[in-house]
Amino acid sequence: MMSKSEDNFSRESAKAKRDRRLCGLAPLREKTLLLLLLGLIVVPGCRRDMQDQPKMKPFRSSSFFTDGLSTRQPIEGTIARGQLRTDTEYFTGKKPKAPGAAATPAPQPSPGAQQNNFPDDVDTFPFPVTKEIVMRGRERFNIFCSACHGFTGNGDGMIVRRGFRRAASFNDDRLRQAPVGHFFDAITNGWGAMPAYAPQIPVQDRWAIIAYIRALQMSQENIAAATAGPAPSASPTPTPATGGHR
Repeated sequence: MMSKSEDNFSRESAKAKRDRRLCGLAPLREKTLLLLLLGLIVVPGCRRDMQDQPKMKPFRSSSFFTDGLSTRQPIEGTIARGQLRTDTEYFTGKKPKAPGAAATPAPQPSPGAQQNNFPDDVDTFPFPVTKEIVMRGRERFNIFCSACHGFTGNGDGMIVRRGFRRAASFNDDRLRQAPVGHFFDAITNGWGAMPAYAPQIPVQDRWAIIAYIRALQMSQENIAAATAGPAPSASPTPTPATGGHR
């Protein structure tokens, strides 16, 4: 058995070893805390906001590419979504042509025949016209067209009454006989003082408006025909009676 003095010495030795071990861990803990604190300071300093992200803005010059532009040209043959327009008649109102073919010159009319001033425009609608399409065209016509052309298509819309130059009347013989493709071309690209409405009116609504214009032309033609009915026969001139006093 250990004596009391030996037991006390053993305890003091264990305590000394523990103190030395704790003294050795103290600097390590301080270093660890210092590194953590330094990391907390450095990490926010390396933060990059979305507005500061590395990028190239469109149409801005760049020295990275040989052409000096930041915007890259699309691959040859690329077509934007919704721009695959294989139906030429539907999307242009023009008759399809062979590649490289020139515009068709207006043929010389034979005596007594009506000249076709729009030989490249389609003559018929590229889809069946229904009542729903005509009603949709009426709605769009009243929104976009009636201000100039009037609700009856006579070219006497509200802004014309306020001093703007008179718009074309759809009831003139020239426009009555014009093909539907001409109206589509005018709505899409503008005509005379009329601006292009392609940005405001989708393709299907342009055709709907044209269907309603045709309906307007027919209705106004019928009204004109009813108004210009046969004139009443003149009353017969009374003949003087023979005989009697003179």
